[in-house]
Formats: sequence, C-alpha cells, structure tokens
Amino acid sequence: MKNNIILLIMFAVLGTVKAQESANFSHFSSWNSFTPKVNLSEKFYAKSEFHIRRTDFLSVWEQLLIRPSIHYKPNTTFDLSVGYSFIRNYNYAEFSVPIDANEHNIWEQVALSHKEGKYDFNHRFRFEQRFIDNIIASNDSGFAINGTNYANRFRYRFTVSRPLFKISEDKKVSIKCFDEVFLSLDDGLEPIDLNQNWVYLGLSVPLRSNISFGLGYHHIGLTSSNEVFVSEEILATSISLSL
Repeated sequence: MKNNIILLIMFAVLGTVKAQESANFSHFSSWNSFTPKVNLSEKFYAKSEFHIRRTDFLSVWEQLLIRPSIHYKPNTTFDLSVGYSFIRNYNYAEFSVPIDANEHNIWEQVALSHKEGKYDFNHRFRFEQRFIDNIIASNDSGFAINGTNYANRFRYRFTVSRPLFKISEDKKVSIKCFDEVFLSLDDGLEPIDLNQNWVYLGLSVPLRSNISFGLGYHHIGLTSSNEVFVSEEILATSISLSL
C-alpha cells in the first residue's frame, strides 16, 4: 500500500512542477465547498455546489460559485447530467479581473466510474457554454461591463481514490487524487489553447453515513484575463451531504 500511495503523491506533485516554473505570478488561496445531494428516484438525483473561494488569509473574496445540476445514473458506471453555474469573479490582485464580473454557464456532463482492486477510477467529461461579462475601459471609472462574451470550453477530469484505513466498522478514510484539463474551444469546437490545469491531492473522511469531509492541497495553473500565467496554491476543504 505504501508504494501505491507514493505513486499517487508523485502524480499530484509532478503535475505542478512545470506550471510553477513558467508562472508569472504565484498566489495562495483557501477554497471551501458544500455539496448537498438529494435522491429523486432510483436513477435520478439533484445536486448543488456552493463554493466560497477567498484569499489573503480569508479576508478577501476571490470567487463565489453556485452550481445546481440534475443527474441520471442508470447503473454504477454511467452518470449523465446537465447543470448551470453562476460564477462571481472578484478583483483581488493585479492579475485578476480589473473589476468584479459575472459568468453564467450551462453545461452537459458524462462521468464514467470503474473499480480495479482497491482503487476507484472516475473519468469526467464536461462541455460548457459560457456567457461572460465583457469588461471594457471606461473614462469615468476605469472599467465597466458592456454586454456579454460567449465562449465554449471542454473539461476532462481523471480521479483516482482508494481507502487508507478504517475509523469504524463501516467508515474508511480514503486518499483522493485528480488532474483536470480545461480546453478553450473555438466556434467550430476545435481546441484553441489550454485554459487551466488543476491538480488535487487530499483525504476524504466520512463523518456519518451520509456526510463526508475533504481536506487537501489543490494546485492550479491558469491564464488570467490579463494574459499572464498564474500558479495558484490552494488549501481546499469540502463537505458533502446526501439526503
């Protein structure tokens, strides 16, 4: 088990090295999320995500995200879903948006899960239609919102997890690692560039049969609205609730 855990850690660490070497800026944040899930029937469920993302020792807003979705899960392998995301981006650094601005996006998603021994694997494919506030220079206040820009984006996340040890007869602490690639697409849905890359390594701790807590390290390499490359180091916490 020790060798397998080392491989997971190397997978996460190596994914951040190239981004950190080429970054124009480095930044530290705290991302916290709450994800309630409600079963609607045997094969349908509804889920929502609430993300509070702050920086400067939690004193400054970085991003607020709300993401409801409806899922169809016919078996243990396939999960098909559609959803909506509201994203509030804040002006918090010289590489962020120059003024607070919003994004609304609609997305379609396919997730595939399978198990090999003690390892659980998940492949998540998401296609986003993004409506982003258009920020222009303004003589009065420096910047202003003028209409909306439309863009397409494709995301692929590969996740590996496995149990580490038991804390009770029916509860196990697990280690989780994922890498997610964000590709900007043109009008013909051809990839234009690498928009972001996310790497995460953390622990999942069951608190009750329907509540789990996550704690981990999250690294993001992204191209900001000012066309500079940012390496972001994140302490990530999460709470998942199933009703």
